[in-house]
Amino acid sequence: MKKMFSMAAGVAIAVGSIAMAAPAAQAGQVAPAALDCNTGKSSGAPYRGYATCTGMPSGMHVQVVVTCVDPRGSQWKVNGPFVKNSIVSFAKCSDNPSVGIASVSYRLRT
Repeated sequence: MKKMFSMAAGVAIAVGSIAMAAPAAQAGQVAPAALDCNTGKSSGAPYRGYATCTGMPSGMHVQVVVTCVDPRGSQWKVNGPFVKNSIVSFAKCSDNPSVGIASVSYRLRT
């Protein structure tokens, strides 16, 4: 009985430590309301995807991630460059007009 109590107390202390440490770790992150990111794609071939963000703090960058698809259904990802606040990151799937875009997303990096 004492072993189970001490294990439970140890788990409770560990969980409490994590819960107390979490706000400090998140203090340097951007509040979701401050970050505004947009993605899109061109309407014609050669298809390109783009992403841009505003409200990023200094040192944070955004990168467009485009999922391309060919007529056979094969898919692959193409990444644009990491760019700073308010700059557009572009990526092109192919010069082949038969290659399209399945999705456009973005990745953030500090």
